[in-house]
Order: sequence, then C-alpha cells, then structure tokens
Amino acid sequence: MGKGHLYILPGCLLLFACASPQRAKPAHTPVHMEQKKVLTPEQSRLVDQLYYKAVGAYSRNDMPAAVSFLGELFRIAPEYPPALELRKKIRLASGI
Repeated sequence: MGKGHLYILPGCLLLFACASPQRAKPAHTPVHMEQKKVLTPEQSRLVDQLYYKAVGAYSRNDMPAAVSFLGELFRIAPEYPPALELRKKIRLASGI
C-alpha cells in the first residue's frame, strides 16, 4: 500500500466531521404556541355538546346563540378545529 492511501482515511474523516448533519424539522411547532391541552372525558363530552348546540343554532339562523355556545366551548378548548371552522362560517354569514 502506497503513501497516498494513508491520506484518504483522515481526509474522509475530516470531511464527514465538518459536514452538517441533516436534522428532521419538527412539524409546525412554533415556539410561541403552548402545548395542546388534554381534555378530561367530561370536558370532551361538554365540548361536543356545545359544538352541536352551536351547529343547531347556526342551522336555525340564530347566530347570537351559536356565537354564545362557541364562546363557552372556546373557554374549554380554544383550538377545537370544528368549532374554529364553524366560527369562520358564522362570521362570513353574519359579520358577528
């Protein structure tokens, strides 16, 4: 084995040591967001009930009642996706 081969191994080691590792980025976790709150079974049932009451009020075109039910719901689960979507629909329909 010639002298040239002795430089290949240290050169490769140096190359790999200097290369920055590829790190997986976390899926959409902004620093300012809090951890999602885990609901108790009772809270989860209440959130579902309030959501369906809000949907019923929305379908009866009673926007103030729907907004009121959503307000109660958001105090328990502020990031509940179906309620966020319903709130968008209510705002578009009535401007509330």
